[in-house]
Amino acid sequence: MITLRPYQQDAIAAFFEFVKNGGRSGVIAAPTGSGKSLIIADICRTLITSWDTTRVVIATHKYELIRQNEAEFRALCPDVSTGIYSAGFGRRDKGRRVIFAGIQSVSKKAFELGKIDLLIIDEAHLVNSTDGTQYKRFIMDLKMTNPRVVILGLSATPYRLDNGLLYEGEDRLFESLIYDIGLKRLIDEGYLCPVVSKGGVAKIDLKGVKKTAGEYNKKSLELAADKDDLIRRAVDEIVQYGADRRSWLVFAAGVSHGEHIRDEIRSRGISCELITGKTETGERAQILDDYKNQHIRCLVNVEILVAGFNAPCVDLIALMMATQSTSKYVQAVGRGTRTCDGKENCLLLDYGGNVERHGVLDAVEPSAGRQAGEEGIAPARECPECQTLCHAAVRTCPECGYEFPPPKPRHAGTSYGGAVLSDQEGAPLWVNVLEVGYKRWGGKNGKPDTIRCDYYTDNRQLPYSMWIAPDHGGYAAQKAIQYIRACGGRAQTVYDALMEQYNWRDPVRIKVGKDPLNRRYWRVLAFDFPDSVQSTL
Repeated sequence: MITLRPYQQDAIAAFFEFVKNGGRSGVIAAPTGSGKSLIIADICRTLITSWDTTRVVIATHKYELIRQNEAEFRALCPDVSTGIYSAGFGRRDKGRRVIFAGIQSVSKKAFELGKIDLLIIDEAHLVNSTDGTQYKRFIMDLKMTNPRVVILGLSATPYRLDNGLLYEGEDRLFESLIYDIGLKRLIDEGYLCPVVSKGGVAKIDLKGVKKTAGEYNKKSLELAADKDDLIRRAVDEIVQYGADRRSWLVFAAGVSHGEHIRDEIRSRGISCELITGKTETGERAQILDDYKNQHIRCLVNVEILVAGFNAPCVDLIALMMATQSTSKYVQAVGRGTRTCDGKENCLLLDYGGNVERHGVLDAVEPSAGRQAGEEGIAPARECPECQTLCHAAVRTCPECGYEFPPPKPRHAGTSYGGAVLSDQEGAPLWVNVLEVGYKRWGGKNGKPDTIRCDYYTDNRQLPYSMWIAPDHGGYAAQKAIQYIRACGGRAQTVYDALMEQYNWRDPVRIKVGKDPLNRRYWRVLAFDFPDSVQSTL
């Protein structure tokens, strides 16, 4: 019997609460290794066993994910007849109650499937809200058959390079965030493995690399990365740091680059294979199987194993490429966060400046939040002594004790590659609270009212503000109730909260930081109450 983890139960409960309150499209943010397949399977199981006519489609873009999601569901519900609609499997099942589909195969076939009650999209960050795309067309056709179809997206990275968070903006496809399974929480609770990072001594020179649609141009990037000396020095370092590590995973910038990396690693007497988009399906499956069974120590890939690849023993990841996509960066590094017997952590070696560009893994800054042509403030920086990559706000390297120099004044005429003054650039900081004010805030687009919380502090005149939404249901209501309980309250609605807030205890400090998608605004991140209880939203 499969036992759900507490956070999986919470995410599933939040989804059904969301639908109960009239929600029609939302996202569950679930880090790599958190068990998205099991969350999907249990939602389907509940619906299929509770209602006789409910039908579900689980759509994704990868062959491996179709197989993985179906296997998880069959283990949970072996008696339910499932179907697959995918050219890669050579199957086009239509009449089953639960259908696992490849979006490439099913995008124009919605009417053949009949009435669908729930569409689940795995790897939802690949959805583009623009008319005419595969997902957009499929969803529009499903709504023609059933206007009340519910759409649930799951992703470790619920944002896109072109338009930021999937549930924000005028053209968003998803209404809201249903539940957020925090990466740091899963690491702290032992469900995921921590990642330790070092910047590679040999780095790709990106100065002349062109960009296409906001991302590094593939040919231009490969030309910059595929340098004999750079590859040799990087492999020297991989071999050195990987001496006591079992499974190395390397991300290359192109096919030729990948071949050169593979050959250089093999020249050191280390077993190594390469997979690319040109690798035949049977050969790819054999290589992946050998790698997972640790018959191959190092696996080099070109944009193949960014998502949907599950090899828990990966304990060294080398990024020998660069990306402007925060999603691609997080997905790639996420291949190393799964736990495995004997594995204490996963070492990340970054040769493309990706950590410094996007931030440490549990505090990334989605690149879509920057203005066009703007590189932004580096959310992470590298220790010059031991190459450990640290959060930008860190003043002392946790590995070697190196003291970072203080930030340079803004008028110095040079840009600083790490943290600047926290109040200027928004690195997270704790501030003392002098007074708190609460007031009703009108809901938008017909949604219930919220409560605006204003925190007056000792470091600036304007208050830091946040909004709690106990009447919204689902994840938003859970977080609101969590805050109210931390304040000593018992209310579960906006009305009751405003009536009893005069008796609440105020936090003595709050932790604040700049919103990663709009650095003009501050966000309240955590609270410190008089009895030393800390709460994080």
